[in-house]
Amino acid sequence: MNHYYAKLAAPKALLGIALGSLLSLTAQADWQLDNAQSSLNFISIKNVDAAEVFHITQLQGNLSDAGALEIKLDLDSIKTQVDIRDERMREHLFDTEKFKLATLTAQLTSETLNTIKQGGVLNSNIAAVLNFHGLEKPITANITLMSDGKTILASSQQPVIVQAADFGLDSGIEKLRELAGLSNIGHSIPVSFNLVLK
Repeated sequence: MNHYYAKLAAPKALLGIALGSLLSLTAQADWQLDNAQSSLNFISIKNVDAAEVFHITQLQGNLSDAGALEIKLDLDSIKTQVDIRDERMREHLFDTEKFKLATLTAQLTSETLNTIKQGGVLNSNIAAVLNFHGLEKPITANITLMSDGKTILASSQQPVIVQAADFGLDSGIEKLRELAGLSNIGHSIPVSFNLVLK
């Protein structure tokens, strides 16, 4: 009798293992951003012709198997190579006590997603939405995508220009200008990135 029930139980056990494996594969289908291998920077123009490169050093993100992309920038991780300037940007520009993160979301096209899954290189304009400083605006990023089917490299072909006024940052930039004793700071900010997802 026990032998009979054991024979009935065996197929159920195999089915359970198969379903578990399938669910595991599904869960692993998403790509996760590798912060250590990724970078995002923007250029600050001051006194008309002086340019400095600043970095956001903590990034998170993922791309779902269905093509939903989300990238989060921890604005507290701003690095400008000057500690007091980092503090001023967190307090007066980003206001990180209220707006710690900036988030970019996009839905990739089927062509882009197929290139990622099958492996290859693709130049594409990605339509996205940027949630920054409590405001949302559409942006377009001209990027190069390279994939071997497992690892994705997404690089900006040219900087994405973020307008300070679109995100209520004009007054913050003016405050930074006053504190630093500058004649002007640019309100059009070029942003570049190299993102690795695995």
